[in-house]
Amino acid sequence: MIKCLVLLNGINLICKVEEIDAELGDPNCKITEVFLISDDNTISPWLTFADRKDPIMLRSENILTIVEPSKETLKYYIEVTS
Repeated sequence: MIKCLVLLNGINLICKVEEIDAELGDPNCKITEVFLISDDNTISPWLTFADRKDPIMLRSENILTIVEPSKETLKYYIEVTS
């Protein structure tokens, strides 16, 4: 599933999200192909020092909300990640 994440620290991301089983307090979201959404609604690679296809483990407690990307943002994301 491609979703937009708003993290508690104010960072906005678009990525593929997979919920996984985990012990309480352990990371329970696996995100891949992660891009940063800037204030002007453009996307750019996030964590440029890592391979963008490597999974990043994240605790759902660090996510403020998860929303569907706009059609325009989703189209651009698919173009960039293909």
